[in-house]
This record gives sequence, C-alpha cells and structure tokens, in this order.
Amino acid sequence: MSAESKGKNMTSKRYTNIKEVSEYTSLPVKSLYELAGLGKIPSIKIGRRVLFDLQDIDKMMESMKRTCNKEEVIDYNTADSVMQILSGFGKGGINA
Repeated sequence: MSAESKGKNMTSKRYTNIKEVSEYTSLPVKSLYELAGLGKIPSIKIGRRVLFDLQDIDKMMESMKRTCNKEEVIDYNTADSVMQILSGFGKGGINA
C-alpha cells in the first residue's frame, strides 16, 4: 500500500488505534501511550484497547504548533541573511 493510499484511508476513518495514530503523526507508539496515560491526548480506552479520534488528534497537533516571531524572521533570499546565519553557527548558534 502506498503512502498516498494510507493517507486517504486514514482520513476516511474517525477512530483509529495507536499504531495508526503513530503513522499519522510520526510520533512513536510509546510516546503516544505515555501522553494518553497522562491525559494529554484524548483517548478512548475499551478494555485493553486504546482508540483515538483523529479530529481530536488534529486539534491537539494544531495547538502544539509554534508561532513565528516576526522580529527573528530571516529572509533567506538575501546574501546578507545567509551570511548572518552562517556566522552564527561558529558562535554556538545565532541567538547564543
């Protein structure tokens, strides 16, 4: 099965198991179990089986996005910006 058909198949289901959520999010199964156990990821536990609502997973992933600090945005199209980036690496990083 191709990655494209997996993606299409995944979005046609609402509730999925932990292995499918791992593939969907690229997060390790162990991490997902830990997060679900701590209540940081909404899950449904039926006996030993843990199910996840993909709508909840999408909301959680959206809420975890980092925003861009406009003051630190660098225009990668200019030579000066490239030199700024490269010069920062030798000093422990740009913001060090």
